[in-house]
Amino acid sequence: MSEILNTATKIAKVIRCDPQEVRHKMRTGKWKFGRVIRPGTKGGLYQYEATINEVAKYIDISREEAERRLAE
Repeated sequence: MSEILNTATKIAKVIRCDPQEVRHKMRTGKWKFGRVIRPGTKGGLYQYEATINEVAKYIDISREEAERRLAE
């Protein structure tokens, strides 16, 4: 399993929320884990990434639980 969750959808699956909430809270800085990568060109898409450990620690679950949620 990859160490890096490289989409808002994967992060949302672990947190158990909507991907749009992940995008909004990471872009506004409410969630202090992971990275928001700005698009290189105008009109491009933002990218969101975080490690499994960062997300698990932020929501206070074990890494194993985070991996289980991702596999669901």
